[in-house]
Amino acid sequence: MIPIAKLQSKAGTTTSIGFDPGGLEPLAREGLVDAYIVATEEGFSPLGQATRFIASDLGISSREIKNLADWNRFKNPRVTLVAIPAQREHAQFRGVILVPSETSKCYKRFASPLYGLPHRDFYYNVTYEAIAYASQVWSTRRLAISHLSGCNRFHESIATCNAEALAHYTDAYRNTIESFTFLGCCMSEHHFAGIAKLNAEGQTGKHRPIIIEEKNHESHTLVHLSW
Repeated sequence: MIPIAKLQSKAGTTTSIGFDPGGLEPLAREGLVDAYIVATEEGFSPLGQATRFIASDLGISSREIKNLADWNRFKNPRVTLVAIPAQREHAQFRGVILVPSETSKCYKRFASPLYGLPHRDFYYNVTYEAIAYASQVWSTRRLAISHLSGCNRFHESIATCNAEALAHYTDAYRNTIESFTFLGCCMSEHHFAGIAKLNAEGQTGKHRPIIIEEKNHESHTLVHLSW
């Protein structure tokens, strides 16, 4: 684990932000991650590499994860989080959230030109609401997030948006998040320069609430976002 920054909230709590270029399973088994925010890409992606482990730990099928991820990536025009809670009593994870990313159908309307500079509101809102759901519904304390860009297209501003969302959430709520880990491929230490600057300056602005619509299903919850 490579430390990036220690985020101090207005409530007096501290969240350690770090980067681990490795895989999810070792961190989960060591108790360093209890919820995971991951984009819906499969194949040679963080989700694709971890699907079997996630499915086994949560107590659901790999096929169900794949179907939900494919639906959210290729068919769903809305910005939607797919929150999948653990079905097993002694799971390592409290849950996993499948989030849309740069390669999702819903992102096309935010991209001008396609795959140009990251759209700040998209990455900020997706991250903030994923953090909020994991914290408020699952009481998570140790979050991990993988790149939400296309493969090899991660950008410093995405990492900064992720950190701003975390800062705003920890300022607004006393639900303690002990650690926030950037996990896996397509990221390197230089992407996090903006986070260190953001933390040092202590200026993160304010969160602007958006419209949230939740729909509960038997094994998961769809959280639709609109702004």
